[in-house]
Amino acid sequence: MPDLSEATPPSRYDRFRAIMDAAAGASTASYMSHPRFWTLPLPELRAFELYGIPMMRGGDGSPPAAKPSSCCHGSCDEHAAAASPGNGDNAGLIKGLRGQYPFDGTQFPPLPWGGKRVSEADIAFIAHWITDGCPGPDEDKLHAGAAQASAVTRALVTGDAPHALFTGPTNQLAHDSGGVRARKNVAYLSDEELRRLRAAIAQMKSLDAYPQDERSFAYWARIHANQCQHGWEQFLTWHRAYLYGFEKQLQDIDPTVTLPYWDWAADSANVKASLEDMGKVANDNGIVPAAYRCWIDEDGLRKLTDGGKVSAEVLAALRGIIGKDFNSGARLFAAAKISYGAAPESDEAIKSVLGDINPLFDWKRWPGGNADLIFEAYPTPDDVERILEIESFFDFASGSRGNQFFGALETIHNLIHNFSGGKNPFSSIVPSEQPYGDMQDPGTTAFDPIFWGHHSNCDRLWAEWQRRNPSGGPDDPGDVLPPWNFTVADTASISRLGYEYMMAANMFVTNSAVPLQRFQSAAAPVHPKVVADHSHAEIRLHAVQYVTRPGFHIRAFLNTPGATVETPTRGNPNYVGMVSMFTGVCVGGPGHCDVPEPRTARFDLRPRPHKTPGNFRIDATEAVKRLKADGATSFSVNLVVLNTDGTPATDALKIDAVSLNFFDRFSRSRQ
Repeated sequence: MPDLSEATPPSRYDRFRAIMDAAAGASTASYMSHPRFWTLPLPELRAFELYGIPMMRGGDGSPPAAKPSSCCHGSCDEHAAAASPGNGDNAGLIKGLRGQYPFDGTQFPPLPWGGKRVSEADIAFIAHWITDGCPGPDEDKLHAGAAQASAVTRALVTGDAPHALFTGPTNQLAHDSGGVRARKNVAYLSDEELRRLRAAIAQMKSLDAYPQDERSFAYWARIHANQCQHGWEQFLTWHRAYLYGFEKQLQDIDPTVTLPYWDWAADSANVKASLEDMGKVANDNGIVPAAYRCWIDEDGLRKLTDGGKVSAEVLAALRGIIGKDFNSGARLFAAAKISYGAAPESDEAIKSVLGDINPLFDWKRWPGGNADLIFEAYPTPDDVERILEIESFFDFASGSRGNQFFGALETIHNLIHNFSGGKNPFSSIVPSEQPYGDMQDPGTTAFDPIFWGHHSNCDRLWAEWQRRNPSGGPDDPGDVLPPWNFTVADTASISRLGYEYMMAANMFVTNSAVPLQRFQSAAAPVHPKVVADHSHAEIRLHAVQYVTRPGFHIRAFLNTPGATVETPTRGNPNYVGMVSMFTGVCVGGPGHCDVPEPRTARFDLRPRPHKTPGNFRIDATEAVKRLKADGATSFSVNLVVLNTDGTPATDALKIDAVSLNFFDRFSRSRQ
């Protein structure tokens, strides 16, 4: 098996992207709705213009001269002229990186916005690459390692080498292909997904000083304060529209971001233990997911030191708790033995830095309460299951206009608001402070980022109820949900709104231009709690292309890297199942059965052609269960493509990616 790390050195295109990503750092600046325009597909990147300035072309709009693949196609003098960096030096990107007009501060700041400057050596490298026509990895193979790269490609196609785990956000592929995005359990977001979510929230919060700017976090929080719907049948429909609108604002910043859900019922055992064991601060004794907690780090300490408002003694105390996270700011203060209220300026400086470190944290959140009271009603998974068995939409959600009441789901929703907001343990020390957390008041609740995870979970449970009761729902489908022009009927399907709910996923990207004979993924670890608690697993083949050939079949296995057409299926615990493709030969003219081009007409709302690539889903629940019983904690996906006579099919399967997806008992993929 070839060593891919040695066989495929980074191309110049890869190096260009790495230089730009390193310079941008954690910046979430938007370039005309593109968070990082240099990650666009190459054809789009070559044509990209930033406010009318061609990024990869000279100021006159002419592209750099294409570089011949070898001197044999022209004189070496011609080759040298084509390789001249002149055209590249005139490209808008190069001017932006060098801080030249109009990126000298007169119209725009230097590139990349919000990041650090690129070294001149790296700028020169990028300029040469632009001069050569911005070649992609395949084009660079002509210059070095073509035979070796071809061997690696063949190995991937034939299944002799594993496809690596995709470390980017799960929703990147959905964004690129226009597919349905996943809202995932917040506890199992990857580090990259969590970083992107926090960065997007931080960018929205950076605009809070502008009350009418709908891009700001506070703007959307005030919508709940002014128009939230509770205690009747529009509780679920209104909040689904609300989540959708807020999520679209996040996706204007980063299109891979979705609203994760907080599965509070899954936390019930730990919550009840915490109420007994963590009562060091009165009533502030509950737990929330780690993503929403607070902590101090070295960068935060530097900010506090430079700010000059925090004493040396308090700074030393904060240094002593680096590496620990806390379910509330009050508990962080207690751990550092900081006397809240004794130095108000110092307190405010610390609170501000905690919010900078984690934009998902809210100071006005003190989760917990009276242990006996919370024990009585905090929902368990079995409680949620009983609620989902209610057949009446009104009893499940909340009452109709003519008979308003709080339904079973909304009642639990109310408890979680009160639990996660909690009581301010400092209100007796600083009487001017509000006595309860943001989550306890509809007027302030959406200012706490945990609100969005809580309501995403409520929406997820409604989606599961809809799956079980496809003919049930509210009786006001034509009603408008203010302040939007959404109707109740518009909220009926989450897939039509472009999302699904998923516990966790491992994804492996392929090249849809090349048919796969066999596929094997790297063995990828799965979070132990996902392995232990999931109820449904599936292998998904993304964007399976319509092919003009006789039918074929795809067998799926787990943890079987050597799977071939000879691998037995009967009695094989690693065998998942088989799917079949039925297309046939083309009866039209040239191009009749080609894969449809991506939609480019902005206002063309017609459905895509039926030959648009679609997904295969293969239920892997039982296979995962068998391997889990044998102690498996990592999983690889293995596919074998066969003709109907059992021979290998070498020209049949063209896909964008393969994923292994996990769902909990209240999230299904069949939306």
